[in-house]
Amino acid sequence: MSQDPLWSVVKVLASDYSDYGGRVERGADDFLPYPDCSEGCRYWRALDNSWGVCANPGAPRAGLLTWEHQAGFGCFDDTL
Repeated sequence: MSQDPLWSVVKVLASDYSDYGGRVERGADDFLPYPDCSEGCRYWRALDNSWGVCANPGAPRAGLLTWEHQAGFGCFDDTL
């Protein structure tokens, strides 16, 4: 994780990728996709070029400050 001061206030969930404090090991299963928010999820609302908020009401990170690569497994949606 970066030295960005926002990391001191961001909430970490078990559903986040392990590189960012969660329990989901990205790439653990070669047959599953491991997208992140910044890869075109329609619910990603960028605040700047690295931080944003999840606007998916059914996602674990709904309404939470989120690092662009922190999460996405199981809730990523790129459909229009």
